[in-house]
Amino acid sequence: MTARERALALVDEGTFVEFGALAHADDPDRAERSPGDGIITGYGRIGGRMVAVEANDATVLGGSNGMEAAVRKGDRVRDFAEEKGYPLVYLAEGGGGRVGDMMGWVMARTGGTRSIRGHSNLPHRRVPLAVAVLGQSYGSGALNMGIADFAVMTRTSSFSIASPALVEAATGGQVTEEELGGPEVHSRITGLVDAVCDSEPEALAVIREFIALMPRSATKPLPLIEPDDPVERRSEELGLIVPEKANRAFDMKRVIGAIVDGGRTVEFQAGYGRSLVAALGRIGGIPVGLVGNNSMFKAGSIDVAAAQKMARFLSMCDTFGIPLVFLHDVPGVLIGKEPEHQGIIRHMMQVMTVLGNCRVPRIAVIVRKSYGLAFAAMSGSWGPNTFTFAWPSARIGFMAPEAGVRIAFGHELAAPGADREALTARHADLIEQWDQSGAPWMAAGMAYIDDVIDPAETREKVFRALEIALGRSH
Repeated sequence: MTARERALALVDEGTFVEFGALAHADDPDRAERSPGDGIITGYGRIGGRMVAVEANDATVLGGSNGMEAAVRKGDRVRDFAEEKGYPLVYLAEGGGGRVGDMMGWVMARTGGTRSIRGHSNLPHRRVPLAVAVLGQSYGSGALNMGIADFAVMTRTSSFSIASPALVEAATGGQVTEEELGGPEVHSRITGLVDAVCDSEPEALAVIREFIALMPRSATKPLPLIEPDDPVERRSEELGLIVPEKANRAFDMKRVIGAIVDGGRTVEFQAGYGRSLVAALGRIGGIPVGLVGNNSMFKAGSIDVAAAQKMARFLSMCDTFGIPLVFLHDVPGVLIGKEPEHQGIIRHMMQVMTVLGNCRVPRIAVIVRKSYGLAFAAMSGSWGPNTFTFAWPSARIGFMAPEAGVRIAFGHELAAPGADREALTARHADLIEQWDQSGAPWMAAGMAYIDDVIDPAETREKVFRALEIALGRSH
């Protein structure tokens, strides 16, 4: 697809209006060969709501952008989007800044361009930014992925600050586009991509789904709709999805799917930090951000990647006023040499800082286990939650009872002359006692948990809590 075809396919049919089509390179020798100066800018509607669109035109001088008209076009559409409160969609493919236009003193002014300055530092001007990489993208086009609220790429595309040719020229090393910045790199290693799509139409469709769930800007109301799924719908399947034994794994995505309207979600960083699920969806027509632990990966423990993912998602939801729903099943923060060397302490405290500054409603549902710092990071009941619910299977505490008994009483088994059989039986009793003390009933009795609920009623309970938290009176 060409850049214009992509813009037309992205927005509602017949709504795209292009501006700056007559722009061209300031170099007279290139003027006729640089229509639009390498980018297409305009406005259209997604689901009836206005959005701004900026797209690299890969057919113009290798997909490069000029430093005059192209910069002014890009800056104007971004500034206007922020002024009016229009979400911005950036469609990337190309070589970034035009090398011939950027050599020498001209580079002195590039720091003022919007693609380098990033988001507005004025909260009331902040608008959602969605980016789709639909081919090979380098330089300024790729930089947008670093500030995107939601980013997708196709399986045949790649993006990086420098192209393989520039890497070879600068370092002498040879690397392929895929090795440098292909889908596997950015979905699994860097976490810069939220979704990898098989085709361009699929990528554009996912962008539309994201935009539909977002407010127009940080100061605009949530896009509420009439639900097509009864809020009173019971989810009896939840009793089959979640095993009774705490050490049995299950896919939290299935729990989320049972709770949200129609099972529909837009997942963030699906291939990165997979012990944590972060997704947007609706409950009773209300957009919500869902955060859940996935015991299918690392038993659901929070590692560095999961913490980074969590901090980014919480911050985005709070910026745009999206209520948060936490679904707990976490044995703790991942411990050991590797996470310590990766800075797990710093990353966990970044999560706690973001969480502590969240102003949006927070609803926690303790599904199974939730221990230690991870309990707090998942917006445990000690914090300023709007509401906290628990299933009867919930267990909370400083750490898992088995680990606690090993640490507190394990030395007894190593003592000379120890009656190992008797001590093992005693330790089993202690594990059972500590497990029962972590059940939700005492916490509910002390009003730290608002209710212990039937799992099948989770959807309705969360919806009613959202109505109260958002002050909906109709």
